[in-house]
Formats: sequence, C-alpha cells, structure tokens
Amino acid sequence: MSGQPGRHGLLTVLAPTVALLLGLFSLGPMTASAQAQTGSIMGKITDESGVGVPYANVILKGTQLGGRANAEGKFTILKVPVGTYTMATKMMGYGSAEKPIQVNANQTTMVDFQISEQAVKMQVLDVKGDVKIAIRKKDSSTKQIVTAEDLRSLPVDNYKEAIGLKAGVISQGGELHFRGGRGDEVLTIVNGIASRNPLRAEGVDLGLLAVSSSEQVLGGMDAQYGNALSGVINLTTREGGDKFGGEIRYFTDRYGEADKSFNNFERLSTGFGGPFLFPKTNYFISFEGTYSDTYLRNVSAHQEHRFLDFIRLGNRQSNSAKLSSKLTFKLTPNEKLNFEIIKNRSLDGEFQNRWNRQGWVQVRQDSTAPTDGNVTQRYGAWSYFQVDSTYVPMNTAEHLPVTNEDYLQTAVTWKHTLGVGTIYNLRASRQTWKTSRDVLDRMPWEYQQLPNNYYDPQNRLDGPYYVTNGDFPFYENKRTTTYTLNGDFSKKIGSHNFMAGGDINYNDFGFLRTNYPNILTGTGLYGADRDEFRAYNPEGAAFVQDRWEYEGMVLNAGVRYDEFSVGNQIASSEILNRVKTQISPRIGIAYPISDRDVMSFHYGRLFQVPDRQYIYQGRLVSATARGNPNLEPQTTISYQLGVQHLFSKDIYGQFGVYFKDIFGLLTTVDQEIPGFAITVPTYVNADYASSRGMEVTLIKRFSHGFAGEINYTYGNSTGTASDPNRALSTAGNLRDQFKPTSEQPLKWDQRHNISATLSLGNEKDWRTSFVYQFGSGFPYTPHAREERRQNPEDINSRRLPSVSTLSMQGERFFRAWGQNLTLYVQGTNLLDAENISELDPDIWPEGQINPRSYVIYYSETGRAGGAFLTQDQNGDGREDWYPVHDPRVFQQGRTIRAGLGVQF
Repeated sequence: MSGQPGRHGLLTVLAPTVALLLGLFSLGPMTASAQAQTGSIMGKITDESGVGVPYANVILKGTQLGGRANAEGKFTILKVPVGTYTMATKMMGYGSAEKPIQVNANQTTMVDFQISEQAVKMQVLDVKGDVKIAIRKKDSSTKQIVTAEDLRSLPVDNYKEAIGLKAGVISQGGELHFRGGRGDEVLTIVNGIASRNPLRAEGVDLGLLAVSSSEQVLGGMDAQYGNALSGVINLTTREGGDKFGGEIRYFTDRYGEADKSFNNFERLSTGFGGPFLFPKTNYFISFEGTYSDTYLRNVSAHQEHRFLDFIRLGNRQSNSAKLSSKLTFKLTPNEKLNFEIIKNRSLDGEFQNRWNRQGWVQVRQDSTAPTDGNVTQRYGAWSYFQVDSTYVPMNTAEHLPVTNEDYLQTAVTWKHTLGVGTIYNLRASRQTWKTSRDVLDRMPWEYQQLPNNYYDPQNRLDGPYYVTNGDFPFYENKRTTTYTLNGDFSKKIGSHNFMAGGDINYNDFGFLRTNYPNILTGTGLYGADRDEFRAYNPEGAAFVQDRWEYEGMVLNAGVRYDEFSVGNQIASSEILNRVKTQISPRIGIAYPISDRDVMSFHYGRLFQVPDRQYIYQGRLVSATARGNPNLEPQTTISYQLGVQHLFSKDIYGQFGVYFKDIFGLLTTVDQEIPGFAITVPTYVNADYASSRGMEVTLIKRFSHGFAGEINYTYGNSTGTASDPNRALSTAGNLRDQFKPTSEQPLKWDQRHNISATLSLGNEKDWRTSFVYQFGSGFPYTPHAREERRQNPEDINSRRLPSVSTLSMQGERFFRAWGQNLTLYVQGTNLLDAENISELDPDIWPEGQINPRSYVIYYSETGRAGGAFLTQDQNGDGREDWYPVHDPRVFQQGRTIRAGLGVQF
C-alpha cells in the first residue's frame, strides 16, 4: 500500500507482522537443517580446440536451476539440493550436451563440457511487424535498417525515401548525404555486388516489393567495403518460398478526369514467387510500373488511349518500370545458387519554367541575311492566340529534352556453408547503364535555332525570360558496361572470425555530351563544346579482416588493398602513374558493458576513385572542361564512438558521435592542354571538407497496439566547395571568381534534422503509419543586383527557412471472394507546407537574364519563387522585379492517393 495507515488500522498491520516473525523463529532450526543439505556445481564449457565458449547456458533438467557461463566459459551454480541430476548445456551455433551428476551436501561437484560447432537450421519467416530487437554486441559500425515491412507500411515511393528518414542521413534534391558527405560518396550493393555506375556515381533503384531488407552502414565500415567515402547501402532482394504466394498493389491520385487529380499518378506493383519446376528450386518476380505527370507538370501533350471510359494507357511526363527476378537452387542445405536479372527503364520529360508555354509565335522569311541565296526563318512576337497567318502554333515544353535511362544487371551468386562459421561466396555479374537526353529523338545536327535567338527582343516586359521557339540546346548519350567477379571466405578459429576476399572489375565507357549541338565546329564535328570519349579500365581490390573476441571485448581489425588502372587509351606522356594503389586500414572495438549495453569505437581510412568521367572527359579541344588521368583517390579519415542500449525487449536506442576529415576532393583549375597553346579548366584534387555530428535513434517495436521510431541528427558539414564544377562557367552555372579562403557550410549542411514515425493498429484489421520530418534551413549564398565580384566570405553565409512535412498511410485489411484484400489511403505533406526545395534552379540558356536572378530576388525581398529584372514600372529609375512563380523552387504540396492490394 502506498498510503500511511491510520491509528485505527495499526493493530491490523502489526498482527500479521508479529505472527510472521514468530513463525520464522520457530522455523529457524528447520531452515538451518535444510540449508545444510545443499551443494554447488562448478565447471567449464569449451569447444573442440579447448577454448572456452562464452555465455553458454547450463540447466539441471526437470528443475528451475541453472546458470550462464562467463566470457571464459566458466560457470557456478550454488545451493543445489542434494541429489542426482541430468545437466545440459545449450549454445546457439553449437551442439547440445548432457551429463548425469551427483550433488553431495556441502561439496562442490566439478563438471566440464566440450561441445562442437554445428550448423544452425533456420526457417525463413514472413515477418509482419512483430520484430524482436537485439543489440549488435560484436559490431563496431553504425548501421540503420529498413525492412520490407517498413517499405510496405510507410508513405514512401522508393527505398531511398525510407533511408532518408534515418539518423545521419540528409536527403536533398534526390541525393542522400551520409554524415555530411557528397551525394556521390555512397556505394550501393545488391546481394553482395556493387551496383554503382563508375562513370557518374548513381546507384540502382529497385521496386518496393523487390527489397527484402536494406542495411545502411553510415560509419565504422569494415575492410570488406571499399570505394566509398561516406557509407554503404546494402540491399537484399527477396527469394521465393516453398509455397506460392505474393501480392498486387495499385495506387492512384486520379479521381475521375485529369482536373480531379493531383499529379495524374498511377502505380501498379506486384511481387510473387514459390517453388519452380525442379526440386529444391524457388523463384521470385517483382514488377513496379509508375506513371505520373509529377507536380512539375509541363504543357506538353501526351497521347492517351481509353478503354471502358476509365482505363487509360499511355506515357506521361515521368514513366518508370522496374523488373526484378531471382531463381534460387538449394542444392543441399548448405549450398545455394542464385540467378538474378534486374531490368529498369525510365522515360522522363523535363520542366523548365522558361520553356513552358503553349501559344503562337510569329514567323517571317528572311532572304537578306544569308549570302548563299537561301531563305532563313526568323521568329518574332509571341501570342496566346493566332493574330494573323504569320503566326504558327508553338508548344515550347515539347522542345525540352527527354531523358531515357536503361539499366540491366545479370548476376550469378554461389554460397557454400562448409560448417558453422566457415562460409565462402562467389559472385559474377554484368551491368549496363544507358542514358540519352535529347529533344524529339533528334541527332545533334537536327536541332533547331542558334544561340540567343530563343526570345522575343521586342517584348521589353517578359520577352527576355520566356522562350518563343527552338529546341533546348543540349544533347547527351552515355553508356557504361561493367563486368564484376568477387568473392569472400570466412572462418571461425577459436575466438577469431577471419574473413578475406576481393573483387575484379572491368569497365567499358562511351560518352558524348554537348551544348548547342547543331553548331559545326572547326574540327568538322557537331556541338559547340562537344565532349566525347571511349574508354576502358580494369580495377580490383583485396581485403582481410578479423573479429577477435577476448574477455568480453571484441576487436574488429582489417586492411584493404585497392588497385586502379586508367587503361591504355591515354598517352603515356600525360600519365604519371598508369596504375594507382592504396592501402586502407580499419580498426574498431566493441565492448559489451552488459547484456543491454554495448559501447564501440572505430577508426578508418577510406578511399574512393573519382567518377571516371572526371578522368577521361575533355579529350577534344572543344570541351569546356578536361579530365585528368593523374587524379588520386579521394580520402576520408573517420572516427566514431557509438553506444547501444536495450531499454526493454521492445525498446532499443542507439547513440553516436563522429568526425570526418575529407581531402583530395575534386575541383578545377586552368591548365594548358598538351600540344596546344590554350588553357582549359582541368579537374584536380584540391578541395577539402570536414564533418562532425551526433546521432540519436530510439526504436519501439510493435507491441500494445503501436510501434514507433525517432531519429535525430545534429551535423556540421563544412568545406571549400559543394560541387567539383564550382569553378566552371558552364550551362546554368556562373564561374566562381574566387576560391574560398576557409571552410564554409556545404549546401546540404542541415544542422538539425528530426524524423519520427508512429504506427498504430492491431495487425489484423487495420494499421495507420504517420511520418513527421523537420529540418533546419539549408545554407545559401546571397547576391546583389549590382554585384560585380563575389565576396568569398558570403558563400553559404545565410540560411533558408526550416522545412517540415507530415505524411501518413492508412491500411484496412479484410477478406473478400476468398482473398486477403487491403484498402490504402496515402497522404504526403498533409499540411501543404510551402518548403523551399531549390532556391536557384537552372534557367539556362540565360540570354539577357542574370542567371542568379532568383537568388538576387530572394536576397532583396525575402520572397522565393523566382523573378527577373525588367523595365522600370514605378518610375524610380531602377529596373523592377517580374515574379515568375517557378514551382521548382518549392517541394511538392499536398497529395492524396488511394490504393487497393490483393495478397495471395
């Protein structure tokens, strides 16, 4: 009882107490006699090599008595009643053992066990949310996990959005920044095979139903991970089970005609698998097709076919299809062979605010300009209706580039478990990335219009801003083929877990890019700044690492060796070292303080070979930037300290602090081209950066009707530049005239970031998941209209407003027609917050407009959305701002989708 008893209840309380004391005194001799009839048991549990097996369990069968061995395998059980027992020991990964023993009064019985390692047979379960939480007692790295169930229940469109909710990750403009690093410093691995385009770092995308799990390594990377400065995304795809099963899901935000839609969004996804034609063989196939006009909908026309008045087929502004298939042969319980094919295809139109009008443009035939007697077509005034017969229809959005991306991976993997702790893996793959970006499938010489003839010079109000004719002057065609062979071997010897492995890669590149593609240069090639190359290169790596367990402490140590060759296509006179090597040491310590607490520390020296386009591009004199075959790998030296704590069986916490020193980052300086008396910006290792921060994660698994997760990140990311092209004067970018004299905030430097998820439901009838995100403002560089030179101290010296979003997904489960069905409702940015996404989007080709107009407008007025300076409207003698309300400046507003799922 918590209250104090009153005087009238005093005897009631004391009476039982006095009776209990008298009873204890009377039982005293009997108790002492019983205590004399006990003994104790001591012993040690070892493996076949005589090394103690730490933390093994021992029990006396048929009783509640037992104990647990310490880190050396020794155990003691006290106050065991005299008698004969059967004693047993159990430990995960080892065979069980039993011995009959006799316990005598006031004596210690010695019992030793020797147990052998034994393969653990595990059953694959389809987890629906009841996930047990466990701390990683032997791991000195920092990891975040995204499960298949997370991807099903959270309001996300792809696995990268789910990763962006984790501590230590900043998502900006579709890029993921791990612990303050650049977006191209994250390596994506799919089933043990690196899947990142070496030409220009970009990871593979997978459909939501194709992913079994995603493990993000943000810090403390072991030696098996290389060529990544910031972190690793480790994806595992799903495999088929022993019974046929799967699901189909459909989402849309279109509720009738096009005017009753948010983004004209539709997504059809399916994933199914089961036993294949042969014994011990399974398959799994997933497909995800997404079709949307996006919130940046342009005015270009898309052909649509209707069936039954409500079924609509046809491409939209953004279209993607993702196919994944895996065939698994389980030859024996310890041998498994996988064949996998991943095929992605996307077709995306662009939005450019200056190229987004539909109307009429005046055309006249000019026979006076040319000297060869030909007639030149000239464009003049713009109108939203046909003024006379000299006006022709024009939809400028249809003359923007369309990006066509194609990815294909074929892979074979072999896994063989030789015994407990002894495993080897072999993997081979071929990957192909193809990207084209062009207007109306035209070749460079077929593009229309010449530079600076896109606008109406007679219209002094908005003529300098809006395009009236011509094709957007850009053409690109890239291709990469990569062949990979890798493998690893791991073995447990005593208290050591050794792992060794390596990989060999061969890359084949093709590259063509140009602005103003219809300009014929003096070399007889089309493209005013044509950049073209074909290159090949081999590269490889090897590593060895050990996990040593000693007296409860775990030491993770390893070293990695990487080798890279620029190939033979560049002359030896331009190369200092054709083959470059580096050695990367890693060391970490994990110390389990208790069964619920683990503290860890890690030091690593990480390298990453620059994207290959920065090595090979610029072989033609017309190129505006030149690659450098003498580039050295970029380097990060990282330190981290982490703590894990298990509050209860349902609640887990992770805390970490980190510091990274990054140097050898890419930038450009003017260098002379060998054999030519001209200089051109050339890529060099001259930029540097640093990042430090703190991360907190708190996870509650689903119990008592709810689950949740909170992630908080404090980060401080500074450096001399956010972009290797900072010093280039290229499309959409003014050349910075001065290199910063000290580190300044990088453009993704978000000091505070919080994400919280809450899932409610009963797992039988319904479930609702909420996601809230908050981030402090990103930095930006202010500019003034009269500015002639940029002050280096102003770079990223101001902050944009903070951003926040609230999203949700609701699910209602029921059965109909003998099937399990799910109704979905999904809402993003429910509060319709107007968050600034990109203050200064590309407005190239700028013509007579200052390319920094949007930033100058915001710096002067505090209003976002974009504007340009036009003629004086109020008579004060200064040009006035003409707002253009460019939607690219802001994030997507509120969207509501409905969906239906069928599980079978």
